[in-house]
Amino acid sequence: MHNRLSAQFDNMKLATLAHLPLIGLTLALATGCHKGLDKTTHIPGQAPTAPKDTAAGIREPGTSGVVPPGPGTPATGGVGTEAGGVKGAGIPQAEGDFTGWTENREEFAAQTVHFDYDKSNVKPSEVKKLEEVARRMKSNFAGKALRIEGHCDERGTEEYNRALGDKRALSVREKLVSLGLDPKMLPTITFGEEKPVDAGHNEAAWSKNRRAELILLSPP
Repeated sequence: MHNRLSAQFDNMKLATLAHLPLIGLTLALATGCHKGLDKTTHIPGQAPTAPKDTAAGIREPGTSGVVPPGPGTPATGGVGTEAGGVKGAGIPQAEGDFTGWTENREEFAAQTVHFDYDKSNVKPSEVKKLEEVARRMKSNFAGKALRIEGHCDERGTEEYNRALGDKRALSVREKLVSLGLDPKMLPTITFGEEKPVDAGHNEAAWSKNRRAELILLSPP
């Protein structure tokens, strides 16, 4: 009787040990699925990377840090610094509805402002472009508006890039206001990574896509 019970106990231990690899595999798969929930924009030829910590400088104060999807998102109205603070938050927002105003995308195409990777500050090398824009707006285009569109390259999440495009547009707006333009005539919008000018997947293309475009608007 004792030998029979001992044999049954040994069989139970063997059966338990045999199931341990299956249990371990199940746990590993569950963990892997959880880690795969982070959604980033895939770049062909490169391994996916985790989203950046938006709390370090992309979230605008007083918001959730997530910019809703859609064909362009109006900017928040304050100019964010690289450290995440608000610079020039006292600048009035644009006023009125510019829907239906005639767009001229060629007038200031040569003055498109470009940015360093993951940055929203206007580089010293780009300031002369904005000085030229301000001069021409004051001398030739009284009563007209200037829309500033913020864009990014494809790296990072869509939410991150929309927020970064927002900050780029607002940074350009702040500089134009400091050069004497009326902030009420300077609406801004962010497109994030939605509208690249170069569809390539390398630095040559990305450097072109990190930009702020200036669109002249004439009243109907």
